Amino acid sequence: MTADRRYLRDFEAGETFTGFFVLRQKELRTRRDGRPYLALEFGDRTGRMRGNVWDDAERLYHDLEVGSIVKLRGIIETYQGQPQIAVKQLRRAKPDDTFDPDDFLPASEIDPHAALKRIERYVAGFTNPHLKSLLEELFADREFVAAFLRAPAGKLWHHNRIAGLIQHTAAVCRLCSILARMYPEVDRELLIAGAILHDIGKIEEFHYDTAIDYTDRGRLVGHIVIGAQRTAQRAAQISGFPPELLDSLLHLILSHQGEHGSPVLPATREAFLLHFADQIDAKMDALRRITGTMAAGEQWKFVKLLDRFLFLGSAGSEDVRSPEE
Repeated sequence: MTADRRYLRDFEAGETFTGFFVLRQKELRTRRDGRPYLALEFGDRTGRMRGNVWDDAERLYHDLEVGSIVKLRGIIETYQGQPQIAVKQLRRAKPDDTFDPDDFLPASEIDPHAALKRIERYVAGFTNPHLKSLLEELFADREFVAAFLRAPAGKLWHHNRIAGLIQHTAAVCRLCSILARMYPEVDRELLIAGAILHDIGKIEEFHYDTAIDYTDRGRLVGHIVIGAQRTAQRAAQISGFPPELLDSLLHLILSHQGEHGSPVLPATREAFLLHFADQIDAKMDALRRITGTMAAGEQWKFVKLLDRFLFLGSAGSEDVRSPEE
């Protein structure tokens, strides 16, 4: 991250600026008089902002690629109460341009290696030899661990940042551990194994070089099925892994999103607890992110995905701490 770099959230209305940003969206539109203009969305590690190009729109539309780095000179304007960019100059980044790739993607505030150690401590305490072997072999895979430490957990909604996946996973593990103590009839180790594995498919669902977006496999198959496939393949390599235990574990992965995209609905105690733990952490992270986008004094925010206004004016401390045992 560049020390003297200024980001989108730093700019104020009326300010002129020049910098490098990710081109997140582009759309060639038509004005009322029939002339084309270019509607764009730019991004950096602090967020996104829309902008318009009124001149030379068609050439720029064909010249610029979504996901690429562009050099932008613009002025911050306000439209319908929201900041946007009046683009004055715009071009593709050149090979000899100097910028830091870390400037373009948000990153988790936690130490991902510390989160991994917390997850590994759960596994170290397992008494079920099959679940323990499965997870120990998974974390012995250096390629998997490298991806797990860096992957985001979402594109826009929750934990949409570098190391967001492991942050979310560690939090869901902690919630499940607490819930298992409250409900002793639950198989705690199965539940926590499901919490560890429930989103591992996201390491293939997203690519995240300059912007977070779906891979072809992510759109065609999805992280739920990818995660179940990976888990089944790992279990097949462990001699004597009980088929009924594997089915119970796969059910946790396949059902964890409930009515929101799961191929099967939760049907076991552990599946219900994992589903709700996942929902709690995802929604609280999303609300924290949304709160960070609100203007000073703003209390209500309409969230299209939830189709409702949310009252966020009484939010507590914004001091975000990593989950701890």
